[in-house]
Amino acid sequence: MKDSMKSCQHVVSDDIVYKEVVVIGNGPSGMVTSFMLAGNVPYLKEIPEDLPIDEMLRARLSNLPRGQSLYDTDLLELAEGLEGRSQNPIPLLMDNLLRPCADMGIQADSLIEWKYDLEKQIDHIVLGRGPPGGAWHTFPPGVRTLSPAAWLSLPPHAAAGAARLSARAVAKYCRRYVTACKLQKFFRSGVTVTSVTRIPQSGGPRCHNTQCPLNAEFCVAGFDTSSCRPFRYVCRRVVVASGGGDRPNTLAHEVARHALHSLAPLERAVQVLSSHASPTPPSVLIVGSGVSAADAVWLSVRAGLHARHLHRTPADALARLEPQAYPDYCQVYKMMCDGPSGNHPNYTPYPEHTILEVTPENDPTHKLNADDIEDYALSLKRVKLLNLNTKEVTEIQVYLIGVFIGAKPDLFFLQTNFLDCIDIKIDCAKCIDESKMTKRKIEEKQCFLKNHWHYIKSMLGQSIQSCKSRYLNYSEINGNTDTKCVVPACNKRNNEKNSIDKCQIIPYPNEVKINCTCDVVNPYSSGLGFGIDPKKAVDGRANPIAIDRSSHEILNAPEGMYALGPLTADNFVRFIPGGALAIVSHMHQNKH
Repeated sequence: MKDSMKSCQHVVSDDIVYKEVVVIGNGPSGMVTSFMLAGNVPYLKEIPEDLPIDEMLRARLSNLPRGQSLYDTDLLELAEGLEGRSQNPIPLLMDNLLRPCADMGIQADSLIEWKYDLEKQIDHIVLGRGPPGGAWHTFPPGVRTLSPAAWLSLPPHAAAGAARLSARAVAKYCRRYVTACKLQKFFRSGVTVTSVTRIPQSGGPRCHNTQCPLNAEFCVAGFDTSSCRPFRYVCRRVVVASGGGDRPNTLAHEVARHALHSLAPLERAVQVLSSHASPTPPSVLIVGSGVSAADAVWLSVRAGLHARHLHRTPADALARLEPQAYPDYCQVYKMMCDGPSGNHPNYTPYPEHTILEVTPENDPTHKLNADDIEDYALSLKRVKLLNLNTKEVTEIQVYLIGVFIGAKPDLFFLQTNFLDCIDIKIDCAKCIDESKMTKRKIEEKQCFLKNHWHYIKSMLGQSIQSCKSRYLNYSEINGNTDTKCVVPACNKRNNEKNSIDKCQIIPYPNEVKINCTCDVVNPYSSGLGFGIDPKKAVDGRANPIAIDRSSHEILNAPEGMYALGPLTADNFVRFIPGGALAIVSHMHQNKH
C-alpha cells in the first residue's frame, strides 16, 4: 500500500526489520496472500449468459459498478446465501468466481481478471520453514492428491485438468509459482518463527505516515534454521497461514516412540523392508481410518508387505470417493468394509481394536539399517491388540508401526508471551546521541547473555515445546474425544500439578462416555484460546480458529491478526484464495 506522504525519519535498530505485514507460513495460503499483497488486484469479468451460476449471485454481481475492484466491494454481501464445501462465505464466493460451476462438473473460464497496481502493493514478508509450498514437500512424491488439478491452481493461473496430480508435481508447481508471479523478494525460507508478541504502546503521539515503524503493533521473532541466527520483524499486521498438520496425533508415549507418524518416513521404511529378503512378506501395522491411513496401507501392500490395519469405521471422506477417479482409495475402503472375512492378499484388518502393549524383539539375523529412520521404529516388535467388542487379546509381530489418526496445528509461536521480557525500542534517526550509542555498544560486548538473549529465548521456547509435546501431549484415536483411561479410578484421584500420570486412550463408541482427567494437553502448542471453543485445542476440522468472517481477523487475538487456510477449516486448496481476498480487502479498506 503505497503512501503518498513524504517518508518520515523514524527507523528501527539494526537488528530489527520493519514490514507492514508478516505472513507466517509459505504454503499455498501464504503464497496466494503474497500474490495479492504484491499489488495484484481482482476485477470482475463479463458473466456469460449461458453460464449456470447461482441466480442470486448473478444478480448481485450485475449491480457492481463498472471498473470497481473486489477489494472495494462488500464481499460478505456478495457471498450471502452461497453453499458449498466451506463454512466461510468469502472463500465460497471466490471459489464460485474462480471456478464457476466446478461442483457441477463444468470447467468454465474464471470470472476474475487480475491487474497489477503498484499503488495497491503492501510491503510484506512471507516466512516459512522449508521451500515455498509448505507441507507439499513433506509428502511421498508418488502420493496422489484428492483434489483434481483444476482445484489446485492458484490465481492468476487458469483452472484446468481433471486428473489427480502427484505430490511431487504440486511441490514443483509451488516452487514455480513464486518465480512466475515475481514474488521472490517477499519470501524468506528456512526460518522458524518462535513468537508473535504485541508491542507495548507508549501512548505518545504516533507518526502520520502509515508506513512508519512507530506504528508497528507486533514483533515476530525467530531464527534461521541453517545459521541459527535470530531475527525480528516489527509490523502492523500478522497473517497466520501456517497450516493445520504440524503436530500429528499420537497414541500413548509407550506406543508413540515405536511408531512413525508421517507418510514420507513410512515410505522410506517400507522401501527398506521390501528390499529385505524374506520367505514371507514382513508385516507392518497401520493405525487409522482416514485418507492418510489408506495411503499408508496402499504403499505397504503395493510394496509387497503384509499390511495389518487397525481401524474404526471407515471415514466418510473415503466413502464419498468415486471408484473411477480414486481406484486406490476405493480398494482400501472395500478391504476395510469387507473385514476379516474379506480374504484380501497381504491385508489383515483389525476393526475396533486398540494397542495394549509394544515390546521390542531381538532379531539379529534380520537387522535392518536406515540412516534416516530411528532404530526403534524400524525393528521387529511384538504388539498386543485388544478387541474392544469381545475383549479378546491378540499378539502379532511387525517390523513397522504407522499411526495416522489426524493432526493439529502447532501454534506455539502465538503463546510465548511468558518468554518475552525484552523491550523493543524504536528511535528517531535525528535524535540518537552518538556518545550513548558508543557506550551501549561497549556494554553489549561485555555481556554475552544480553547479546544472545533472543537466540537463547528462541531455543528455550523450542525446548519447552519439544519436552511438553513428548511427555504431556496424549491424543485420542482417530480424533475421538470419547475416552476412557485404563488407570483404575482415574477420575476419583486428585491431580497434582507436578505429577504426570501415564494412561492409554481408547474409544468406546457404544458405552458410557468417561473423560480421562489425567490426559494433559500441551497448552503452548495447541492454540488454546483461539478456537471457536476457546477451552479446546485448535483443530482445522473440529475446532478451527474463530475469525470474523468478513475479514478473517482472529476474534480472540489483538486487532490486526488474521488467519486463513486449514486453520479456519478451509482444508481444500480451492477455498484458500477466498481467505486471502478477505484479508487483503480488509487491509485496503482500513489503511489507517
